[in-house]
Amino acid sequence: MEELKHLATWVKEQHAPEYILTWLLNQPGIWWSNGEVYQAALEKSGKRLKEYVKSSKQTGLFQGMADKIVNDESWDQIAISLARIIASYQEELVKLQDQNRFRIAGKSLENNRNSNSDDAWSSLGLQQPLPDPDSLTGQ
Repeated sequence: MEELKHLATWVKEQHAPEYILTWLLNQPGIWWSNGEVYQAALEKSGKRLKEYVKSSKQTGLFQGMADKIVNDESWDQIAISLARIIASYQEELVKLQDQNRFRIAGKSLENNRNSNSDDAWSSLGLQQPLPDPDSLTGQ
């Protein structure tokens, strides 16, 4: 059992940046603009992230992993990775919101289709669709 603990510690030390990044992703308030981790990622500031991690009250193993990351460039890379993850999260969130708006707009249009008036479109904040070109030319 002691050998497994030693092996687990060795693996965590060898992959310290990945463990630190995972830990940062689980911090409360990471997704909010007033959070220290969010601001560090936004600025791509490895120095700010390092200060946050060092000041956190974590176990000796965790602080040992943080101590393994000695290069400022490594901390900057963690900050850049964190910024990419946050940007991807925000992009996906926007996509979900857009899909939801289209779904709601489609249901509203379906409900108002029988009335077929300009009011149905304007109530959704949408422009009325253009008429069929064949109906304009009479062909």
